[in-house]
Amino acid sequence: MSTQTTTSDATRTDEPGLLSIRDLDSGYGELQVLNGVDLDVGAGAYVAIVGPNGAGKSTVMKSVFGLTTHMGGTIRFDGAEIAGQDPETIIHHGISYVPQNGNIFPTLTTRENLEMGAYILDSVPEDRMEIVFDRFPILAERQSQKAGTLSGGQRQMLAMGRALMLDPQLLLLDEPSAGLAPDLVAEMFDRIGAINDAGTAVLLVEQNAKEALSRCDRGYVLVQGENRYMDTGETLLEDETVRQQFLGG
Repeated sequence: MSTQTTTSDATRTDEPGLLSIRDLDSGYGELQVLNGVDLDVGAGAYVAIVGPNGAGKSTVMKSVFGLTTHMGGTIRFDGAEIAGQDPETIIHHGISYVPQNGNIFPTLTTRENLEMGAYILDSVPEDRMEIVFDRFPILAERQSQKAGTLSGGQRQMLAMGRALMLDPQLLLLDEPSAGLAPDLVAEMFDRIGAINDAGTAVLLVEQNAKEALSRCDRGYVLVQGENRYMDTGETLLEDETVRQQFLGG
């Protein structure tokens, strides 16, 4: 059974999603990267975007968070159109974003970094701090330590913990396993799965395609800024064409 898509309609679903992207064209300045991309993330779902380098994976995520030039199409979140809004506005809708790079404040302590995650609130919610510490116990142990002295895996946990301080409906993760030692990759995905199991929807961009597809509910394969394949993660992993072209056989 082929999961290849040749038109944008082929990737659409009639199910209402928490996040619904339709015919999205976006890029940077005058450079268009995405061409008619469609994507859905249901409430509490776990969705992965995979594909070759330069496919536009991170651009999809940045477009959701208002970090690209919107050129056409719609991005609806919880029923509201957010395309073209700035990140300061979008974060109030219940979306948190963890970029691949520059995702912590190295000169601040671990606790101060987490407090920065709640900067839009009048006060730091201590219950959320405790939830983050419960989710990532090492952060509680290192809460007085400068973030720049943490290991790569601990920094990634801190970045995710800070994003969770606002209890978002949707967590955007850009290459969370990048730069991690191989023995830490599975642990990182386990932690992401636990966040999702607790009710937070996850949209993940990941070069480790096999691991991402083995964990997610639904996967999207992007090629040259366009939808190429869409199906359950399990189905994409079993598709011979997808395996040969994008998963190394």
